Amino acid sequence: MQDSSVTRALRILDLIAHAGKPLTLKHIAEVLDIPRSTAHGILRDLTRERFVETGEPAAYTIGIKAFEVGAAHLRVAGVGGVIAVELVRLTDALDITAHYAVLDGTEAVYLYKQDPPGLGVQLASSVGARLPAHLTAVGKCCLAWLHPRDLAAHVAPAVREGPDGDAVLAALTDELAKVRERGYATDHGQVAGGVECLAAPVFDTSGVKGAVGISYLRGAEARAGEATEQVRQTAARLTSMFGGNNQ
Repeated sequence: MQDSSVTRALRILDLIAHAGKPLTLKHIAEVLDIPRSTAHGILRDLTRERFVETGEPAAYTIGIKAFEVGAAHLRVAGVGGVIAVELVRLTDALDITAHYAVLDGTEAVYLYKQDPPGLGVQLASSVGARLPAHLTAVGKCCLAWLHPRDLAAHVAPAVREGPDGDAVLAALTDELAKVRERGYATDHGQVAGGVECLAAPVFDTSGVKGAVGISYLRGAEARAGEATEQVRQTAARLTSMFGGNNQ
């Protein structure tokens, strides 16, 4: 069945939002396998409604209206309020990058990030970015409290169906058991070489809501014990605010 105009518009928005750079009409049409004339018409409408912006040379970036729609989700989720405040507190206490992410399918989606002043290197993903959940500390926190039968569905098909798929799932299952036992997860450069990450889960009344995490350069582990406790305390405060528990 052919995609509707609405579906195509949403796919275009998603592509532009995650590109990290302006995209040309030709690139958008080719990647999404949409006729250039159709893509042009959709982009014209999206630009008129300010969901997309154009620059010179002719290329498209995400617009202010798309940001407003995304910000509405953050307000409903509470990220723009109490979570933001807690991340600022965590960053101030540790002088380290902090972030909050949720699980969406096979990916961890970063909804908020706080960098310390003067940070000279990018340590954590940008807001709105998606990374494989099974590789990230925040993603592992979200996966650890899933029912075991649901775990495979949150690992990308290319990974779980690959030649090492069974071994990956077995190792991940063992690691997630340790995450549940100790109450936090780690990522030792699995996503970005030389960057360590640590995260703790946040619960609401229905279960895991998301995870609070920090990132730092490998070799800066001198305060790891303090950092672990600070992250866990931050997650515990947020859990309390959302009426959840960590059981």
